Amino acid sequence: MSKTKFLKLAEIFSRLEKTASSLAMIDVLADFFPKISPGEARISAYLLRGEVSPPYEGLEIGLAQKMVIRAIVKAENIKTEKVDFLFKKTGDLGLVIENLRKDKKGAGLRIEKVFERLVEIAKTGGLGSQEKKINLLLDLLLKTSGLEAKYIVRTILGTLRLGVGEMIFLYGLSKAFGGGKKQKETLEYAFNVLSDLGEVAYLVSKLGIKKIAEIEPKIGVPIRMMAANRIQELEEVGEHIKGSVSVEDKYDGERIQAHIKKSGEIVLFSRRQENITHQYPDVVIGFKKSFKAREAIVEGEVVAFDEEKNKMLPFQVLMSRRRKHAIEEYVRKIPVRYFLFDLLYLDGKNFLKKPLKERRTALERFFKEIAPVNFGRYIVTNNPIKIQSYFTDSIKRGAEGVMIKDASGTYRAGTRGWLWIKFKKEYKEELADTFDLVVVAGIYGSGRRAKTYGSLLAAAYSPKENKYYSFTKVGVGFTDEILARLPKMFEKYRLPEKSKLVETEMESDVWFEPKIIMEVSGSEITISPVHPVAKDKIKKGGLALRFPKFLRWRPDKSEKDATTVSEIYELYKTAKKR
Repeated sequence: MSKTKFLKLAEIFSRLEKTASSLAMIDVLADFFPKISPGEARISAYLLRGEVSPPYEGLEIGLAQKMVIRAIVKAENIKTEKVDFLFKKTGDLGLVIENLRKDKKGAGLRIEKVFERLVEIAKTGGLGSQEKKINLLLDLLLKTSGLEAKYIVRTILGTLRLGVGEMIFLYGLSKAFGGGKKQKETLEYAFNVLSDLGEVAYLVSKLGIKKIAEIEPKIGVPIRMMAANRIQELEEVGEHIKGSVSVEDKYDGERIQAHIKKSGEIVLFSRRQENITHQYPDVVIGFKKSFKAREAIVEGEVVAFDEEKNKMLPFQVLMSRRRKHAIEEYVRKIPVRYFLFDLLYLDGKNFLKKPLKERRTALERFFKEIAPVNFGRYIVTNNPIKIQSYFTDSIKRGAEGVMIKDASGTYRAGTRGWLWIKFKKEYKEELADTFDLVVVAGIYGSGRRAKTYGSLLAAAYSPKENKYYSFTKVGVGFTDEILARLPKMFEKYRLPEKSKLVETEMESDVWFEPKIIMEVSGSEITISPVHPVAKDKIKKGGLALRFPKFLRWRPDKSEKDATTVSEIYELYKTAKKR
């Protein structure tokens, strides 16, 4: 039974907020989790991330800033003008409510009760739902102390930002229940399969580390997608993969994981683990006709397709299908093909640890090609000349390049390694590679850009530290239309100061929460005194991208899908050798 007071968790929040040290955060988590019940461990895992459910469920609290202000006004019986004044002064409604309730002790609510109320607020809908949500929050605020209220308000507004990344959290659990960091890989595997830190915390707290190692995929629960490393020349393939490789088209589309249930229901998840089933009713119908077993989890890529010319279309065309309304119209307007390339689970059997060739054999046995579902094109070879030839042909077909996979390799959910390699080239004079970077700041423009941002500071990601390191400042490639949209686009991510997850020596006018990904090209990677990418490996500074150019937004990718610091360092080393 849940007994721990929410105040204890709020005190943990406060300790975490005051430190930027990953090791210190791990120690705080390791000390706290063994003292609470498995149910409280699940709840605490969500709340530490500012969530009320695993992200793939898409449950949002849905209370805007103005609504929270109304609840504070009612709770403290003060005028709206006073709350507005305090908010303008601090920029943080959490600090406002903490100050207003600093002398109030609260009712000693348990973690479970606070969480239940937050979930109730999130699930309240229909006519008059906003007023109901405000009253539910009001009741919660009246029963909490200033410290508790601060973190409740920040959770509701999505401004908690404690800096507890997934890996830090898993290290903390490992230290708490597994005797140290050595068991972190086991917990990481479980998280990559279940995509739910709350469930991992519950299971390890209740069953221990050994049982965690036996976790299996679940239909309807997205598996975190495997990622690839990159190379600059095809000759590098043999340095990383020995033996036969599968060479496949690299599509310029949206990667989708499809879950086919025994009931016949089909659920489509994006790379960000969003349920996007409603966007592709044509793909759902195709799967129902294509599949020949009971249940499965498969991966592939959906691509906009010109049926008359038998040609793949660019990613930007496909993104027109990302909508809530007029979906049937766009199904007709923009036909797609879904190219299957992997099988992760089939009729109760976990295929993650089986070699690619076995996964593909089962895939081709239990599916058949029925529009718009197709098998992805590939060859299996160990001949460098055939790899080069396939790459040339893939470009002619409209692909971005090729994916080169170890034919005997397993599927390593949620990780990036050398079992998969991507190779693509932008066909420009400089043959530049591209980077998926997180926007972390904006610099005001002048002249025709006076009312918007003239450039954006973009960063690479380091999974190990859960940090974002600035890599370049991008001001080229934006159309007037894109520039005009920037202030509104980034408004919800504005921060009063630089995020403690961001490392840079650059000064900026406005700082953002690292959330939005953009694809950027550049001419070369150089040493920089202000950008700290790989600064621990470079003697005179960090690495930066020269002559960056904005190519497109990547709404299909999350901040954790950004190009990594290690990827950039490997590209720099390779370029230096030539």
